[in-house]
Amino acid sequence: MAIFTKNIPFLLMMLAAAAAAPLLRPTTSLGSEQSNIDLATMVPTTFGDWRTDETNTSLVVNPEVAEKLNKLYSDTLTRTYINGKGERIMLSLAYGRNQNRELQVHKPEVCYVAQGFQIGPLTKTDISTGNLTIPVMRLTAQLGKRVEPITYWIRSGDDLVRGWIEHNKSRISAGLRGVINDGLLIRVSSISTDEPKAYITQELFIKEMLLVIKPEFRQMFLGNASNNT
Repeated sequence: MAIFTKNIPFLLMMLAAAAAAPLLRPTTSLGSEQSNIDLATMVPTTFGDWRTDETNTSLVVNPEVAEKLNKLYSDTLTRTYINGKGERIMLSLAYGRNQNRELQVHKPEVCYVAQGFQIGPLTKTDISTGNLTIPVMRLTAQLGKRVEPITYWIRSGDDLVRGWIEHNKSRISAGLRGVINDGLLIRVSSISTDEPKAYITQELFIKEMLLVIKPEFRQMFLGNASNNT
């Protein structure tokens, strides 16, 4: 009952959006303002103690078939990084210009399952770095002996979101203002059966990565939260 009550404002927003849809069709696309998106140039191949591991690019699971990728995303990036301890982190970025209901970026808890993975509980938490707090989702995907702890967040328009409810709140709120959000999925994962240690390493990786992203690219990853850095 508490969960239902908590989501009543969102349900009312959805009903209002549905009723107003014929009159409030979004006319402004944030994605149209983003030209020449090249994710590969936004994230350095080396930073801190991390460097790209060219020998293990196959570790990164891309749980979308190529045809669907081309339809959903304007640009994608997948890399495996390794540090001096031999720890590996897999980074996957997916940018979509149009975050309407049909084309919004797919969350790992959905697309991993579609590829046969078993998904553990979803946990909402925050990563704090400097004056910035990033809301992230954590979950573990397993396929056979492969155990993959995952941390992700989505930049939807100016908002940072995680999970279905937050993502759709952002999309509907933008639509009521006549705006179509663009969006970027930032997913970090590793192969490990030690989930607590994996999440600590992932958090350190994320903090170091954000430190080296150029100021002109920070909004792409952090939305309005980039104003706090």
